[in-house]
Amino acid sequence: MKKIFSLLLVGISSISYSHDIRMAIFEITENDSGLQMNISVDRYYFYESLKNEFEDHATRDFENMAWEYLQSRVAIEVDGNCTAFEITEIEYGEENIYLKGSLNLQLEDIKEVKMTNTCMVDLVEGHDNIMKLKLNDRTRSFRLNSKRTSTIASYND
Repeated sequence: MKKIFSLLLVGISSISYSHDIRMAIFEITENDSGLQMNISVDRYYFYESLKNEFEDHATRDFENMAWEYLQSRVAIEVDGNCTAFEITEIEYGEENIYLKGSLNLQLEDIKEVKMTNTCMVDLVEGHDNIMKLKLNDRTRSFRLNSKRTSTIASYND
């Protein structure tokens, strides 16, 4: 009887869909054309966040909603200069959505990056936003969530 019950539990748990890792990754890099940002978000949770944010989501363009949502939830300031994320490419994976674009800022030597990120933290319990910076020949990562929505990365020589 215990074996049957155990098999039944395993079967039921494998049928239900669950996300074990609740995170989005925001990677900021520099290249010849300036600062770029690549974002990887969970497809299901991102759609749910957009539905929650926009009453008219069914009739709106996904790219515009995504841009508006990110503009209202992510603020990045580099050496006192505010950035403006411009989406240039969207890829739809089976479980993730990948948004790529420019931060419309070009600087020689970065000293400080201020980041605020509240994407999905109000809707998805335990959600983390990983801010990965590949700047000044260094790679640094920061975890932002409902308990800590902002941080500052300093690049002192």
